[in-house]
Amino acid sequence: MGIFSGKLRGHHDYDPALITKWFTPKQKPFGNDYNGLGETVKRRAGPLMHGPDTHPWNGMMVWLLIKGKVPNPPIWFVELRCMLLDKFGHKPVAPKKKSGTAEEFKKELNSFLEDHPYIHQTGVTQMRVDYMHQGQKDMSKEYPWIIVLAQRMEYDALAQNLEGNFKIGGHTVHRGYEETHIAAIDTSNWIRNQGYNAKPYGGLTVIPGEWHVMIPPAIKAGIGELAKNGSIISDKLGSAFRLATVLTDMPLVADSFREVGVDEFCLSCKKCQTDCPPGAISNEKQLVRGVERWYVDFDKCISVMLENHGCALCLSTCPWSHPGVAPSLSKKMLAKMARKSDTAVAS
Repeated sequence: MGIFSGKLRGHHDYDPALITKWFTPKQKPFGNDYNGLGETVKRRAGPLMHGPDTHPWNGMMVWLLIKGKVPNPPIWFVELRCMLLDKFGHKPVAPKKKSGTAEEFKKELNSFLEDHPYIHQTGVTQMRVDYMHQGQKDMSKEYPWIIVLAQRMEYDALAQNLEGNFKIGGHTVHRGYEETHIAAIDTSNWIRNQGYNAKPYGGLTVIPGEWHVMIPPAIKAGIGELAKNGSIISDKLGSAFRLATVLTDMPLVADSFREVGVDEFCLSCKKCQTDCPPGAISNEKQLVRGVERWYVDFDKCISVMLENHGCALCLSTCPWSHPGVAPSLSKKMLAKMARKSDTAVAS
């Protein structure tokens, strides 16, 4: 253990840096408490590390900014560009709404998204108040639809973290934030040109009162399924991808949740669980805010994440993230599930 860098003392035994320990909250609620681990009643998530409210993790957020960004000028330019896009990149809503059915608008939207260089998978679902963080306003009345945009990250660059080079992986994540940010604004502007309201949210968008989760609507919109590593696995993109959203009142048609074999796979695979330095990934689902689901131990994960440019080992080590693997692996798991179902019916 050092002042600025922690040390892996053994398998799943990580000793954080002295400064990280100093910033870590010393009393409840800890991260897992704040996230609702063990709670039996459903409730909305709260903005933990990122958000407009003052909370015990503000100091850790400052430490993340200092350690991750001060020595990395390229990240400054990424965030500056996103700030400028948020400030000046929005087109006004056209004065006259284009007429058409929800089915027609959905088809035109899909055509636009398919041609965008930074968008590799999309889905649409109805916006719900459940997707808003606690304390945030209900956006679902003004914007009844949420469009989810997904972008594949460059695997070879991200996977440098498997060799101990977390800095390159961190740059890859930020590039994903920037490009999905651009994609969200482009999509919003396309909708505004049709005369409908739209608001884009990239990974670096900061709008007080409008913080919302992205993974639940992405799952509902058919992007993929929640995985053991706490992220989504897609049958098209694997586990290494970034998300952005666009809220709109344009009439659209919802996509459906798709089972792609992730749950079946994660129940037996232990790759991310084994490779996680602090042992933050559980082999079993846990009760979180009234729902049994895969969950990553925040209080174990956070130190390694802060000290290693976001870490992301659980994304790069996932078998689904290797280029070209996800589609075939999904087909294999779905076939296995079908055989099990047939056997159960026959018996």
